[in-house]
Amino acid sequence: MIPLAKSTSVLEAIPPETIPIVIIIVSIVAFTIIIERSIYYWKFKPISADDLRRLKDLLREGKWDEGKDFIASVNSGPASAVVQAALDHKRRGSKYVEDEMESEGYRQIYQMEKFLTGLGTIATIGPLLGVLGTVTGMIRSFAEGAGTKGAEIGISEALITTAMGLFVSIPSYVFYNYLVRKKEERIVEIENISTQILQILKSDKK
Repeated sequence: MIPLAKSTSVLEAIPPETIPIVIIIVSIVAFTIIIERSIYYWKFKPISADDLRRLKDLLREGKWDEGKDFIASVNSGPASAVVQAALDHKRRGSKYVEDEMESEGYRQIYQMEKFLTGLGTIATIGPLLGVLGTVTGMIRSFAEGAGTKGAEIGISEALITTAMGLFVSIPSYVFYNYLVRKKEERIVEIENISTQILQILKSDKK
């Protein structure tokens, strides 16, 4: 006989609400990440063409301090932070401006990627947790026998966990893709502006 009878079933030691509770905890983590990352990216605006043009004019005149102060006052995004790091080292006469620029760029990318892996993982495991709840619920239902209270609880567990898993995974997946796209946009901006600014800094003979 298959060892799933009432007296020997491993599921007896696991309350029916266990998997729903796990899904609730995972959902709290997911929505916390979504809110935090959405606010994080919302604060960043791309450097406008006019501001970039003004910055280039200041740098061509060798006004490193003014250029740094200007870009810091008009933009607080990752690209602005990379430019400020470059200008800070340039005004101090450092020979490693490009290296410092690259290091700051990597640091900004790391900050932008923070928590995104976790959100992507939740989007993936959400349906799997729902399926796990469905399986355990149906096993519990069959083990208890048709028409019993335990069977009703098992069926309820199966349906609820499936719905909860989807409820967590769908918005997590949507926001994960949205946030990854925002990250990629900021990375492209860093690369483009860094290239333009670096050309000006390298052309300076002072």
